[in-house]
Amino acid sequence: MIVVDPRFTRTAANADLFLQIRAGSDIAFLGGLISYAIENGRIAHDYLLNYTNASFIVKEGFKLPEDGLYSGFDPSTQLYDKSTWNYEGSGSPAGSGGPASLPPNVSYDPSLQNPRCVFQLLKRQYSRYTPEMVERITGIPKDQFLKAADLFTSVRKDGDMKKASTIIYAVGWTQHTFGTQIIRTAAMLQLVLGNVGRAGGGVNALRGHSNIQGATDMAGVFDILPGYLKMPNPDDVDLAVYLKRTTPTASKPQEWDSYNYWSNTPKFAVSFLKAMYGDAATKENDWAFNYLPRIDRNYSWAQIWDDMYRGNIKGMFAIGMNGVQIG
Repeated sequence: MIVVDPRFTRTAANADLFLQIRAGSDIAFLGGLISYAIENGRIAHDYLLNYTNASFIVKEGFKLPEDGLYSGFDPSTQLYDKSTWNYEGSGSPAGSGGPASLPPNVSYDPSLQNPRCVFQLLKRQYSRYTPEMVERITGIPKDQFLKAADLFTSVRKDGDMKKASTIIYAVGWTQHTFGTQIIRTAAMLQLVLGNVGRAGGGVNALRGHSNIQGATDMAGVFDILPGYLKMPNPDDVDLAVYLKRTTPTASKPQEWDSYNYWSNTPKFAVSFLKAMYGDAATKENDWAFNYLPRIDRNYSWAQIWDDMYRGNIKGMFAIGMNGVQIG
């Protein structure tokens, strides 16, 4: 067990290796692990090829942020034109500030050697996270970092795929303003190592109180129903329209089999509606889909606080949640 924490805790006292990290520098530490895994060949090659977008080729003109900015930045508007932020293929480009539309057929390179494939871009992006940089940013001595990197990535030593390793994080990660980026980096590390979707792997949260995860599992968040189903909006006139909008389709080339867990959204939705409404949910009445409320805008904590700032909400009691902190 490797424990990385600014404090020496009871958990750290029982660790095989304890690394005392400078608070807020987790991305540099994780980036160093990604770089170490790639440079030392400790990656799950077949897993990356078949279960991730590592082989997808990104459009000509996409630029990594060597100068701090990705391609498409407009200094006058402070916005990005994301037309290059997509894969080679026939998908429609994204407009300024909008999400990309995935091409139905993506160009890809099974060798993972094309300089514009996702894997090579990832390799280039994280090559800067040398042990020396990790030490400078995190405060973890180089020799300790290398020991931890060797231990954590050893599950892929010599191409071994029999083992798995997990990352367990606490609420400290999520409370940073860049908490999402920390957890995304952890997810990328686990994908590189082939540790996602396998017993003993994953990126797992240790929650500090009872309803953080319950906020999603039990529909305490404004835009999610139990089971992580999306809330209907006013345009979802029936279940079929809702399912068409919310069920993702595979973006991989037709030559590949793509395991798309959320292609089961129609089954999940019907199961949820039957659990909610019992005998009142029948096939004839669209499984009581129209009993569900709709949301017509952003009702997040961040939006509520913004409405208060603008004077649209005069006051509010926030009980049990720190809306300023969690967004």
